[in-house]
Amino acid sequence: MPIFVRPSGIVLPGGINPPPVQPLEVPSLSWTDARGRTTLLSDWESGWVLQPGIRGLDLPGYDFYTDASPGIDGNALRGLRAQAREVFLPLAFFDVDRSGFMARKRSFFRTLNPSLGLGTLTLTESDGSFRSIEAYYVSGAEGDFGQDTSGLHWQTVGLTFSCPSPYWLGAAVHQEYAAGATGSFFPVLPVKVRDSQVLGNTTIDNPGDATSFPVWTIHGPATSAVITNNTTGLNFSVTASLGSSDVLVVDTRERVQTAVLNSSQNWWPNLATDSDLWGLEPGENDVSLTLVGTDSNTTVQLDYQPRFLTA
Repeated sequence: MPIFVRPSGIVLPGGINPPPVQPLEVPSLSWTDARGRTTLLSDWESGWVLQPGIRGLDLPGYDFYTDASPGIDGNALRGLRAQAREVFLPLAFFDVDRSGFMARKRSFFRTLNPSLGLGTLTLTESDGSFRSIEAYYVSGAEGDFGQDTSGLHWQTVGLTFSCPSPYWLGAAVHQEYAAGATGSFFPVLPVKVRDSQVLGNTTIDNPGDATSFPVWTIHGPATSAVITNNTTGLNFSVTASLGSSDVLVVDTRERVQTAVLNSSQNWWPNLATDSDLWGLEPGENDVSLTLVGTDSNTTVQLDYQPRFLTA
């Protein structure tokens, strides 16, 4: 087995002629399953040691679409797409005795069950910043009981996780825009309120590397709403009225895209047919809000997570 050497030099008892293994110097890396159970995989003091050979934390793979023309050298790039990502984690884990180790192993492997749904890998830096990605276990925990891979109270595995999205997510961004009784908007949206019409313009700076798709929450009253990204020229419109107690959530995220009133009613038919549930491009986005029939209780909330190419 490997000799697990603590940073202080204390050596845990091991097997015969084991290769030395030091804890890998990496930021905090954790796995959270679909039920919210979290395992800190980089926690040496608690018996988890990430090993050299981690893969899949940086750029994703890409598919490139090209055309070739007779008589012209080379080809033309017509498009590309980022592929789903795989993350490979070599991991050693141990306990002080056999019973503790088996309890640890069974509990952890239970969280890897892909039938539970998507879990989350999270990489946290020393300053508290983090990036996370949804994933599910694919392979690596089938069981390899060779002399250098397992013992009575330790085991090494190479876990492969598949990530449906190639992008790592940063901390959630929340912004709220509201028409005040004095005719002003707060906290950051400069607007004018005239004749119950809110005309707002703001710049939203997406710090990510890729387009991020927001969730918009509109608290009534309002008789109509148009939300436009002037940077891309795209907009969506709500054509039906919201009462003072109504809450409309328009989710623009890819593979989701819904419009739901009061958590239960499908309001997709009340979006204009030419609506485009646009995303926030990397960098600055010039966004305008036009709401008619509002009062001081009307608010618009924006929520999104920046998407990054690397952890």
